[in-house]
Amino acid sequence: MSAPRLVASYASADQFLQVFRTEMAKGGVLIHGAILPPSASVGPCVVELRVGALAPVALDAQIAASIPGVGVAVMLPDRARLQAFAQSVQAGTAAPAAEAAPAEESIAEEPAPEEHEVPGTTGARLRGLTVAEKMSLALSGSREERTYLLRDTNKALHLYVLRNPRIGLDEVLYAAKLSTLAPDAIKFIAEHKEWGLNPSVCAAIARNPKTPVPLVLRILPRVPLQDIRAIAKGTGRAPIVQAARKILAE
Repeated sequence: MSAPRLVASYASADQFLQVFRTEMAKGGVLIHGAILPPSASVGPCVVELRVGALAPVALDAQIAASIPGVGVAVMLPDRARLQAFAQSVQAGTAAPAAEAAPAEESIAEEPAPEEHEVPGTTGARLRGLTVAEKMSLALSGSREERTYLLRDTNKALHLYVLRNPRIGLDEVLYAAKLSTLAPDAIKFIAEHKEWGLNPSVCAAIARNPKTPVPLVLRILPRVPLQDIRAIAKGTGRAPIVQAARKILAE
């Protein structure tokens, strides 16, 4: 049986390069909207990268996990070829679809933020893990490990933490307040059948400056009145402030 083929499409070079720096350069990527065939599971796959009108590139990869309704996370072990493609996209030398040509140089990875962890602590231990190991830990790790991974710069990990069966409502509330939380993770919380109806969680999402405006407007009616008043009196994004004032007026 041949390995499943997953397509990761990016509308522009800038969009691809942003994902490359934040996810791919760390060894993996979450392919949004991808669905595995019924017979597929964790194991080998082929990822086809499509960037605008450029010639697609196919890379051997490993399926890490499937998140229903979100996508499929994969590991990308062929770092040299991936970086060569990214470099060609960055330099504007990637071949158009009609005339593919190999790239020759590799793009420099965006360095991870400098962190000073005390040896032997959870942070120091997790900092040395691979992306695949972090993904696995996010799904099964302890409270302390979940808290650390929610702050990881690899935003693909945030969704995995939220799917950990042991995560508590207080942790979800903490996550909803994080301005560094992945947008998909914020959306996941808002649409959860329990968390998305919790007034405190909805208030945290609504007051998070990184929550997309349409999502805030959708959940605003679930936000407690005292928070609505605070939003209406604040200097936040105009559509949200106006919506809060409208709720108060009604």
